[in-house]
Amino acid sequence: MKKRLNLIVLSLYWSAFLALVMTLIGFLHNTPADLIEPGAGGILWSRVLFLYFGWFVFAEIVILIGGLGYALSTWLRRGSKR
Repeated sequence: MKKRLNLIVLSLYWSAFLALVMTLIGFLHNTPADLIEPGAGGILWSRVLFLYFGWFVFAEIVILIGGLGYALSTWLRRGSKR
């Protein structure tokens, strides 16, 4: 018997994936200068982690607002048919 995946867990997976993609896009675009230490030329992983968690929180908020909006609209449509 398979266990169904919880929608909150699914939204967390999607947020993690979207945050990873957007962080990688940050490296491809013009922002790598902000993520590289000028003196040593290495990557500042603390800034990359901050960027990743920023995208993660943003994506999770957007997904949760969309899900709540969908649930609310479904609830309102069912209530109007009574």
